[in-house]
Amino acid sequence: MLHTMKLNESPFERIKNGSKTIEFRLFDEKRQQIKVGDQIEFLKVPELQEKLLVDVIELYRAETFEELFKKLYSDTEEITQKTKNMYEIYSPEEEKKYGVLGIKISLKSKGFRYTYNKLVRDKIPQNIDSEEGRKSKYRILNDTEYLTELNKKILEEANEFIEENSIEELGDLMEVINAIMKLKGYKMEEVYEIMKAKSDKKGAFNDKIYLEYVDEEKRNINEEKELNKEFRK
Repeated sequence: MLHTMKLNESPFERIKNGSKTIEFRLFDEKRQQIKVGDQIEFLKVPELQEKLLVDVIELYRAETFEELFKKLYSDTEEITQKTKNMYEIYSPEEEKKYGVLGIKISLKSKGFRYTYNKLVRDKIPQNIDSEEGRKSKYRILNDTEYLTELNKKILEEANEFIEENSIEELGDLMEVINAIMKLKGYKMEEVYEIMKAKSDKKGAFNDKIYLEYVDEEKRNINEEKELNKEFRK
């Protein structure tokens, strides 16, 4: 079974370099599910992009952190300091409620895992897997998921175009638009017809007009809703 836990940078780096081999937690509902032979994926906060995969090789149970540390360490000063450190994370009330757990771990891989969770171009996994030391993990989206990710992607590409204003980024943006059109069954001729109809009614963007404000005698609720949309802020 695979478990996921978040870790601050310092303990994360110590697990990575091999100096930390036991992770201490409350024996709460989540930790009660852990068994020897399971795996844990540690995510480094705050970005949660870097991950470490470890095997659970032994478990140590106790009622208190001090009791647990006395089982594992002999130096009194070290036991006192470790107990104090744990009380900066967990309260005595939590400790009393759940008890505590020591999870002895073995680093599964010396490498790194970078999580993207995003829609990518069709040949990206193939290109990644062709490079030595790199291996991708991906899945195929259903149409509902696909449209959701395309909507995210169009914002991503639009922002990248805003940053660079390059023809390459414009091409990326158009690629996403084409994918949405294909998924929705839209034809380019239909899009141009709609563009022309709106242009005939409201004009295009050729005259570089920048609307600063509109004064109205009465409150316009629809206008306020439009101006308060998140993407306009």
